[in-house]
Amino acid sequence: MEVAKKLKIQVKPGHLKKVASGAPKTGLCELIWNALDADASNIDVHFIDGVFGIDRVLISDDGTGIPYEDAEQLFIGLGDSWKITGKQTPSGRFLHGQEGQGRFKAFTIGRVADWKVVYKDTDDKFYEYTIEGINDSIDEFALSPHTKTDQRKTGVTVEISDLHKHSHVFSQDKALEELVPVFALYLKNYEGITLRVNGEKLDSSQAIKNTTNIDLPPLAIDDNEYALSIEIVEWNNINEREIWFADSKCIPLEPYTKQVRGIGNFGFSAYLKSDYFRKLNNDGLLALRELEASINECCELAIGKVKGHFIARSLEEAKSQIDEWKEEDIYPFKGEPVSPIEDAERKVFDIVAININKSLPDFKESHKKSKQFQLRMLKQAIEKSPEDLHKIMTEVLNLSKETREDLAELLHDTSLSSIINASKVVSDRIKFIAGLEQLVYNHQDNVKERSQLHRILAKNTWIFGDEFTLSVDDQSLTEVLRKHVEHLDEDISIDEPVKRIDGKRGIVDLMLSKQMPRNHPNELEHLVVELKAPRVKIGKKEIDQIESYAYAVAEDERFRSINTRWDFWIISSDHDKYAKRKLQNDAHEDGVIIRITEDINITVWIKTWSELISENKHRLKFLRDKLNYNVDKENAVKHLKATYSEYIEGVILDEDQQIEETQ
Repeated sequence: MEVAKKLKIQVKPGHLKKVASGAPKTGLCELIWNALDADASNIDVHFIDGVFGIDRVLISDDGTGIPYEDAEQLFIGLGDSWKITGKQTPSGRFLHGQEGQGRFKAFTIGRVADWKVVYKDTDDKFYEYTIEGINDSIDEFALSPHTKTDQRKTGVTVEISDLHKHSHVFSQDKALEELVPVFALYLKNYEGITLRVNGEKLDSSQAIKNTTNIDLPPLAIDDNEYALSIEIVEWNNINEREIWFADSKCIPLEPYTKQVRGIGNFGFSAYLKSDYFRKLNNDGLLALRELEASINECCELAIGKVKGHFIARSLEEAKSQIDEWKEEDIYPFKGEPVSPIEDAERKVFDIVAININKSLPDFKESHKKSKQFQLRMLKQAIEKSPEDLHKIMTEVLNLSKETREDLAELLHDTSLSSIINASKVVSDRIKFIAGLEQLVYNHQDNVKERSQLHRILAKNTWIFGDEFTLSVDDQSLTEVLRKHVEHLDEDISIDEPVKRIDGKRGIVDLMLSKQMPRNHPNELEHLVVELKAPRVKIGKKEIDQIESYAYAVAEDERFRSINTRWDFWIISSDHDKYAKRKLQNDAHEDGVIIRITEDINITVWIKTWSELISENKHRLKFLRDKLNYNVDKENAVKHLKATYSEYIEGVILDEDQQIEETQ
C-alpha cells in the first residue's frame, strides 16, 4: 500500500493496549456497531478459512464510509469520536458508541487490521483509501492516498488477519448465537437492516420468543434521578442466561458478570436500562459500577424481578400442561380438591409430574394410555408411599443455598436421572469392592472358583479396567483365537484347535479386549485372567498353567500381530516360595514373571486380590470422597447378597446359619 502519512495517536501505548483488550466477541460486536452507527443497512461478517482453520475475519457494510478529511482526526483522536456531539445517526437511528474506541477493539480478534473505505465526496464522486494498523505499533496507523473509484456504493470493509489463538473459536453457528442477545432488539426496532454471518441472516423475529418490560424505581445519583427499567427477552433455541447494562433505548453496553441462577429452563437476556449507564459508559466508568452502592442495589432488585418473572412463567407453563392433560382426560384427579390434604397432594403431584414431563422426552411422546397409566401410578405413589418422596424433598430442602444453586446449574447441563444413575454406578462399585474384600478374606473357605467367584467377576469386568470388554468367558484357547481374529482385518482360517505345549486343551477363565483409541485404532490389547479361589496359594502348578496359555499364544502363528499386546494374569490371595523366586527377577517390574517380545508382545503377571482391590479403591477414592460415601461391612455384604444371590448361596452365612453349623 502506498502510504500518504503515518497517523500518530497522542495517547500512551499502554493505555491503548488496555482499550484494545477483551474477548474476540467484544471486538466483533464493536465493529458491527460502528457499521450500524454509520447508517449501514447491510452488514456481512465472513470467517475466511485457511490451511489451519479460520485465518481472516471480514466485516463489510454499506454505510456512509469515512470522508478522507475526517479519517486522520478519527483515528488519532481517542475519545474524540464524531458521535459524542450527537445522539442519532444522520438517518435518525440511536447511536451505540461515543468514545471513539471501537476501531481499537479490532485488535482483540487479530494482530493486523486493515480498513478499506469507500465514501462519496461533496462533488458527488466516489473515492477510496485504506488504513492499516498493527497491534505491535498500536499507537500508529498508516493512511494511504485517496483515489477516485468506479464503485458506486459507500461503505467500509475491515479485514483482520494474523488471528489470535482464542479467535479461532469463531464459527457461523456460534457467532450467530453470540450476536443475537446483542443485536436482536436493535434489528427488531429498525426494520430494513440485515446482519449476516457467512451469508446466514440473523433473524430477530425467529430468535425472540417473548419480551416483557418492568419499570423499576429510578436511580438517585447526586441529586439527579435516572429512569430505570428492565426488559426481559426470552429466546428460542438459545440457552444463555445473561443480564446486560443498557441505555434507555435498550442498546447493550456491557454484560453483568455475575451468574444468575435459579431461573429454570429458560434462555433469556435481561437488559437493565438507564441513560445513567450510558453516561458511565461514555466516561469509561461502567466497569467500576460496583463501587456505587445504588447500582449494586438496583442489580439485586433486577435479579429478583427476573427470578420472579420466570417463576410466574413456570407456573404459566405448568398450568398449560395440566390443562392439556385434563383435555386428554389423563389427569388422575377429578373435580376440585375437597380437603386441604387433597389440595396439598395435588400440588405435590403437579410439581413432580411437570418436572417428569420436562426431563423425560420419552414421556411426552408416549401413547395416551401409557401416560395415563404413569400419571395414575405417580398419584398413587404420592398418596400411598409418601415416605420416599418425603425423604427426597427433605434432602433437597436441607441443602445449603450454594449447593442448591450448584444443583440447579448442573441440571441445566444434564438431567437429574443422569446424575442419579452416575452416582448409583459409583456407589454400587464402592459396595462391590468392599463386598469382594469380605468375600475373599473373611469367607474364603466357602468360595468356589468357577461357579461363584468367576461368575461374579464376569459381571464386573470394570475391576480390571473400564476400557476392557469381555470377549471370552470360561472357554477354550480356540475360542480365544476366534475372538482375537474378529478384531483383525485379516482373513485367518481356524481349521485346527489351539492347544497348550503339552497338547492338552486349555480353558481360560476370562479374556478381556480393548482397541486403542484415535491415534492407534489398529492396535489391540488382550487381558487373559486366570482366577484361583482365595484359599489356593499360587505355586508351581498354577504358574505352569498360566505360562502354558502364554506359550500357546506365542507359538501359534495365527496369534502373531505386531499390533497386539497380550497380558496374562493369575490371581489369588497369596503365593508360595516357588512363586516368590519366579518374581525375583531384576529385569522385570514388580509382579511380572515372563515377558516375551520376539515376534509377539506377551507379559505374564502374578496378581493378588489385595493388589486388585487396593488399585480399585484408589481409582474410586476421589469420587467416594466427593460423594461423602462410606460403606460398612454389613452394607457391602448385603449388596452382594441382593445383587448376586444366585452365585453366593452358602458362601456368606447369616448368624443363625453359623450357629447351626457349629452345633
